[in-house]
Amino acid sequence: MWSKTFIAIVGGCLLSISLMLNLNFMIPFKIDTRLFIGLLFSFPMWVALMVWCYASETFKQAFKRCTLLFIPSAMFNALFLLN
Repeated sequence: MWSKTFIAIVGGCLLSISLMLNLNFMIPFKIDTRLFIGLLFSFPMWVALMVWCYASETFKQAFKRCTLLFIPSAMFNALFLLN
């Protein structure tokens, strides 16, 4: 139970940050508007990701869920940062 909680909090936070950074790169608004949108959506997304991970049967499944979403998101962020 504690292991699922840990991966839900840490993995959900990292994934939420990564997904919001993806959104920040894609939307064509000024920086202040993008930051405001990120501020509004990041916390509810983090909570939803924590619930999604915590609803897993085991730690391994929760870790797999976070990792399978985080890797493409991080690669997408790296692609945008390098260009």
